[in-house]
Parts: sequence; C-alpha cells; structure tokens
Amino acid sequence: MPDKRERILAAAETLIAHCGFQGMSMQLVAKQANVATGTIYRYFADKETLLRCVHEERLLEVSATILHNVNTTEPSHAQFRQLWLNTLHYLQANPDSLCYRIQYEASPLFDREEERQMSDRYFKPVFEFFEHGRDAGLFRDMPAELLGFLALENLMLLSQKCTKGCIELDDYLYQQLLDASWNAILKR
Repeated sequence: MPDKRERILAAAETLIAHCGFQGMSMQLVAKQANVATGTIYRYFADKETLLRCVHEERLLEVSATILHNVNTTEPSHAQFRQLWLNTLHYLQANPDSLCYRIQYEASPLFDREEERQMSDRYFKPVFEFFEHGRDAGLFRDMPAELLGFLALENLMLLSQKCTKGCIELDDYLYQQLLDASWNAILKR
C-alpha cells in the first residue's frame, strides 16, 4: 500500500479529475485516502499547497516515464517511437492524471510563468530532442515546443477519447498514428 502522503496526493488527483475543484474538500480527500483529515495537514499546509504539489509531482512522474529508455541526443525514429509510446502508455494507464491536468490548467492556481519553469525543469530533454532534430535538418523549422505539441500533445486528447470509449484502436492503428505523428514533424 502506498504511503500516506502518496495516498493523499492520489485521492486529491482523483477527486479533482472526477468532481472538479468545487467538488473536492480536504474531508473528501481524507476519506478517499483513508486517513484522518488532520493527517493531511501534517504533509500540506493547505488545500492550495496540496493541489500545487499534486500538479508538480505528476509532471515529474510524467517526464520520468516518457523519457524512460530514450536517448534524447539522438533525434531518430527509434527514439521518437520510444517517446511516443511512453507518452501513450502513461496516458492510458493514468487517465485521472490527464483530467486533473485539464482542471488544474483551467483553475485560478494555474500560473503561466510557473508552468513554463516546471516544463523547462522536467521536460527539457524532450525539448532538446526536438531541437536536435530541427538543428540537424530532420525536423521542421519550428520551436521545439510546437514540434512536441504536434508529435505528442495530441495523444492526450486521443487517450481521453479512448478511455471514454469514443474511439477504439488496435495495434495497426497505433502504428499508423505513430507514423503520422513522425511525419507531421519531419522537414519536407
């Protein structure tokens, strides 16, 4: 069983993902995490601190997962494939993470500058992968953030549609989508 702190983070993430910010209270988090309400305050000063911590820790988790087994100094199809598959598998295995992120980014807690700093901190190797490919003449002459958006961000919406049963994909279609994402960033 995960430690109390992680259970609290997971409970907050799940409640926000399913009920939104207005549907989440510290009492509900405590109940979902199977801890006393006062226990939450041993780890987090207040609700805002808890929510910011969920956001940052999930960004750290996402970046570590999508970079697993990827050598970002090689802008190659094999490295791109690993990035793409890691991103897809993370999103499929963690649908609440995506829903939480959408809620968080629409909330008053979202700060554009803070988000940019966290992206730089946690996703710098991903951006460097796209920069290396662009500089080598392999990828389109676009900012790395936009290349990443074209190649990987679309997986968030795709995963959401799959989770809700709106789209069904098989291995053949996944391969087609991976190839389409690769082709979207290649220099022509």
